[in-house]
Amino acid sequence: MDNIITYAEQTLECFALRPFCDVDSLILSCVAYLDIPQELSAAHSWKGLPLRELFRAEHFDRLFSVTFAPERTKKLLTALAASPRFRDVRVMGYVDHTDQVLEKQFSAMTFRLADRLSFIAFRGTDSTVVGWKEDFNMAFRSPIPSQEEAIRYLTVAGRHCPGTILLGGHSKGGNLAVYAAAFCKESLQLRIGKVFSHDGPGFLPHVLQSPGFSRISSRVEKTLPQSSVVGMLLEHQETAKIIKSRTVSLLQHDPFTWVVENGSFLPLEQLTVDARHVDRTLSAWLLKKSPEERERIVDALFGILETTDIQSFTQLRTDWQKTLPAVARQVRHLDADTRELLFRALGELALVSVKALPDTIKKES
Repeated sequence: MDNIITYAEQTLECFALRPFCDVDSLILSCVAYLDIPQELSAAHSWKGLPLRELFRAEHFDRLFSVTFAPERTKKLLTALAASPRFRDVRVMGYVDHTDQVLEKQFSAMTFRLADRLSFIAFRGTDSTVVGWKEDFNMAFRSPIPSQEEAIRYLTVAGRHCPGTILLGGHSKGGNLAVYAAAFCKESLQLRIGKVFSHDGPGFLPHVLQSPGFSRISSRVEKTLPQSSVVGMLLEHQETAKIIKSRTVSLLQHDPFTWVVENGSFLPLEQLTVDARHVDRTLSAWLLKKSPEERERIVDALFGILETTDIQSFTQLRTDWQKTLPAVARQVRHLDADTRELLFRALGELALVSVKALPDTIKKES
């Protein structure tokens, strides 16, 4: 089955002949995971450089350092650098800001597709612990720091990019794209052609009820793999396209598993039973928790990682013989109230899941 790599290898027409689509958006959203070194300074400015200029072997270690699939991302970049559709696209305005104190992980870049057409890609959650903590903060806080910075980035990009602006991102990047489009100035909002959210989490209710979201909602296109978990988190009103992934469950969050057929994602009629069950389970559990309770649970979970000095989930995975025992020790050393809070929250979540499952199966049978 084809995927975004084979699409990049085989789709050669320029954007004037073959209009920009959701597959193109996902591809450039994957490029946004690249960590562009300062040596490629033009990409950090609004002058920019052709996308093919990113393909520098001397920078490969840095470029793919925060991606979850470095080899597949390298293969994708190889195809883009050779492609007449992508190789002359200018990459500009690259920023990458991580702040441990503010619990912020933000990165974005802009692609000049044509004289009056640009695409802004917001990076999704990388492998850093602070990035994942900020994602969990969405359960009780809005705006989070990255959402506020996404608005500022879009505002600056709008001054440097005449004409139509498209936005998109994978995972948290999709959430940031929708949020920036909803809360930027109305004059800039009028220039937005479409917003792509690729398995991006939803929002707290007040965001969806805002006038800005109402103005932009018809231009938001959300893509969800059939067993989506991440894209079903929180509340969502965006129009969603269900597409086929060649793997299962949480692994479907990997964009390289999404099936492309005849230049488009392979559509499906609906989410799987499991995905709808997870959505109902998490929603029921979250509704029982106040924002303060959600914050305490998230702080407790990530506090364990902070006290073990683990900076990334890559470190947790590759050095597991050291990191996992350290995590276990910190759980035992938690104060009694925090430990009880964590275990009670996890127990309640498991109980809600078990109770919901028979009803879900009954309705689907």
